[in-house]
Amino acid sequence: MRLILLSRAVAGAVAVAVLGWAAPAPIAAADQPPIVIGATISETGSYAVDAKYALEGYQLWIKEQNAKGGLLGRKIELKTYDDASDPATAVNLYERLIDQDHVDVIVGPYSSAITAAVANVAEKHKMPMISPEVSAAAPFKRGLRYLFMGIAQSTHYVEGVIALAKANGYKRIAVTGEDSAFPRSIAGALPDLAKAAGLDIVYSELYPHNASDYSAVTQKIKQANADALFSISYFPDAIGMLRALKSANVPLKLVYFAVGPSEPNFGKEAGKDADGVLATTNWSANLKTPNNGEFARDFAATYHSAPDYHAAANYSALEVLGAAIARVKSLDQEKLRDQFANTKMQTVMGSYEVDPATGLQLGYTSLTLQWQGGKQYIVAPPAMAERKPIAPFPAWSAH
Repeated sequence: MRLILLSRAVAGAVAVAVLGWAAPAPIAAADQPPIVIGATISETGSYAVDAKYALEGYQLWIKEQNAKGGLLGRKIELKTYDDASDPATAVNLYERLIDQDHVDVIVGPYSSAITAAVANVAEKHKMPMISPEVSAAAPFKRGLRYLFMGIAQSTHYVEGVIALAKANGYKRIAVTGEDSAFPRSIAGALPDLAKAAGLDIVYSELYPHNASDYSAVTQKIKQANADALFSISYFPDAIGMLRALKSANVPLKLVYFAVGPSEPNFGKEAGKDADGVLATTNWSANLKTPNNGEFARDFAATYHSAPDYHAAANYSALEVLGAAIARVKSLDQEKLRDQFANTKMQTVMGSYEVDPATGLQLGYTSLTLQWQGGKQYIVAPPAMAERKPIAPFPAWSAH
């Protein structure tokens, strides 16, 4: 169990603005209990690297909000458990958070697979759950009322990369990734996206969750004579796949690893081999969104590292939650659900807006980044590009 108390409430008034609307918070009272937000986080297991940033995003918003007086005149606490990157474990722990710990509100865990599982718990208890780490659309097609997407839909993740492949004449695509919800959602969308761009998928196969040997997959990619690799990977498998591709000397012109290389320490782990690797991010420190510069600065000062998009997404989810609580002036679950469904607001990630009927995200967008010279740069869409993309992917002998 992990209980995180981030700061004491400050007596006074706090104003929360949503689309120009603001209302004062009640005066903090020393004898009022805290508002407890419950979640699981993958502190161990295959998702731990990415989930660390997600947790820190939650923590930073609560720290800052408590410094402003909390919410409803009450301080805020975050109660988390380690779900070990396992959906079944997360389900049991969310039940514990609700039935035994009696948390006031819940927010989502890390990954689409785990969120899809715990969404049933939120539905059972009729507790709305904004989920900044579920980008797969499948959970939102089940008629659930209490699940809300707090990040861009996964089908948008590859649009910039598809455009780059087409622009450079790379016709033959290999598709892989771990066999779990998020990679499946993108792999399932790629045939139509590739066909529309005039590209051919010459290999498509997912490997098991927690795989550690990628040599067989890389040999098949090599035999397929692919120009471009779309590997829907998290951090550990992105590193493993990159090393296997180099070991097998697979001659690729485009290498894309989904979200794994979005982590700032990917370059440190991969070294020069990171140069030319493409990835998806849903946030940049250069976005001109409200308080984005302050968020990036405060995160670096607090955690002594740059934030990634997971941190920004989870921070933004609590921006939406905090605005909802301030607007309804209570913790009434049905009123909060309606706020999540109908609110349109700016966060550090961009424009939050969901389909009221399904909870699918409509507002947030994705960006394509590339590692160049040991640093990350946005390379698509062109209107937001910091640098032109390197194409083709450098030969392995040049790394």
